[in-house]
Order: sequence, then structure tokens, then C-alpha cells
Amino acid sequence: MSDVFVLGTDQRLWLEHSPFGHVPPARNFIDQNVSTFQALDEQNILVLGSDGKLWLEHPPFPRLDRVGPRVQVDADVMAFHGLDAGTVAVLGTDRRLWLEKAPFGNVPPARQFIDQNVAGFQVLDTDNLIVLGTDGNLWHEHSPFARTGRVPPRTQIDSNVLSFAALDVNTIVVLGSDRRLWLEHAPFGNVPPARQFIDQNVAGFQALDTDNLIVLGTDGNLWHEHSPFARTGRVPPRTQIDSKVQSFRAVDAQNVVVLGTDGNLWFEHAPFGHVPPSRQQIDANARAFQPMN
Repeated sequence: MSDVFVLGTDQRLWLEHSPFGHVPPARNFIDQNVSTFQALDEQNILVLGSDGKLWLEHPPFPRLDRVGPRVQVDADVMAFHGLDAGTVAVLGTDRRLWLEKAPFGNVPPARQFIDQNVAGFQVLDTDNLIVLGTDGNLWHEHSPFARTGRVPPRTQIDSNVLSFAALDVNTIVVLGSDRRLWLEHAPFGNVPPARQFIDQNVAGFQALDTDNLIVLGTDGNLWHEHSPFARTGRVPPRTQIDSKVQSFRAVDAQNVVVLGTDGNLWFEHAPFGHVPPSRQQIDANARAFQPMN
């Protein structure tokens, strides 16, 4: 990993460069008053402002506190995910989910209604989405999508869901409202579906594949967990990566970017099992980040 986007607690967004170990490292200012962001690549960054406006920003990046080249995608945005620089799924503050298309600049842009009362979503492609309702029900929804206010074709995956991550349309990792983590498999439609217990007391996770996950416990301990998974209520084979973790992003099974509860951001390396592992500090006073492979 040579570069990482870092959002500071001051809501300033930076592109930071290796070698890491000096705080702050070499970096380029991107924008300020940022709520969240997604880097499609180092040339195209989707930025959600604290005012709810969503922008597509690109180089040349400005000097500190200046605004760089950008095009507005939408307003009153709660969450989003860009498939590419021309296709963005947008969840509005009214909990309606849209698939929006370039050219951007008119608000709202050309768009297709997907669903309403949405708490979260993952876009698999322009025809398939996994959608979490505000009622905790999780659905696989697909085209043809309906008119505004109508429900699209869909199959229920599970209920009482807190968060999820689809590996593909047939394999989904689901965190229940009871903080139990499951690997669930198609065919869907029966609740719950065929599934394998992974762990409990889970605060967050990242599935690397069906056999390897990075799991953050509610106690702040971060683990690399792997198959064979245990029976319900048992702990799977695992190796501790770190403790006092706020959030994380695995580059792969050997390299993990970790944000500590103290706001310090680290690039950590295998072999894991010693706490803390071998690591270099990236920055301090960080709130969110995205490593670039």
C-alpha cells in the first residue's frame, strides 16, 4: 500500500503517501467540511459534504482550504456508493434509494428509483443490489426496477439484520441485531437461510473470502478468523491483530490499516499474534480512511 485517503476529525480530506512513519506524512489536500467519501481511484473521488451535497472531485487538487475541480451529483444525501465515475447509487435523507447516471451537474441527475425505507445497501451491479430496510429485513433486489414508491422484484435473505457484506449474489455475511455473525448461502427466501455461524459479540467485520474474515469484537479486539468455523456460540480459529480498535480496513490477509480508539492510524503487518504487531503510523486525529491498493 503506497497511498491512503484520510479524513481527519477536523473534516479535512487528504491523500497521504508512503513512506509512513512521520506524522503527518507527505500528503495532498483534497477538500474540507467532508462528512464521508469514496475514492474510485486517485483521480476520481466522491465526496459528501457536511451539508448533504455529493460531489465528484478530481485533480488538480487545490491548495489548503480551496475548492478544486468538481461536479455536483446530488443533494440531501445520506449515503452513496459509486460503481464508477458515471454510475452512483444514492440514498437520500428521505431513505429513498436511487441509481444515478452521468452526466452530472443537474440536481437530481438522470436516475432510476430502487426502493424506499432503506437503512443500507450494497450494489453488486446495475441490476442487482442487496438492500437493508429500516425494519431490519434484508433483501436481494433486482431489475426491472419499479416506479417511484413501488417495490422492485426481490427475495428476502434474512431479518433482524444490523449490517452485511455480500461476497456475491449467492453468498452473504450477515451481522444480526444480536451481534452474531453468519455466513449465509442461496437459495434465499426462507428466513433464516442455510448458514454457518462465525462468531458473536461482533462490532464490525470484513470478509476477505468465504474462509477468511477480519472481525472486530465489541471489546475493541481485532482478529483474523478462518475456517473451519465452529458450532453456534463457539470461537473459531483466530489470531489477534490488535486491541483498542475503532475501525479497520484489510488490504489483504497480511496487511491491515487500523484506526485506534485514540484516533491514531496505523499500517499493520503480519505475522499477527503480538499486540501491537509490526506497524508504521500513518497519521493522527483520523476519523475515516481508505487505503489504495
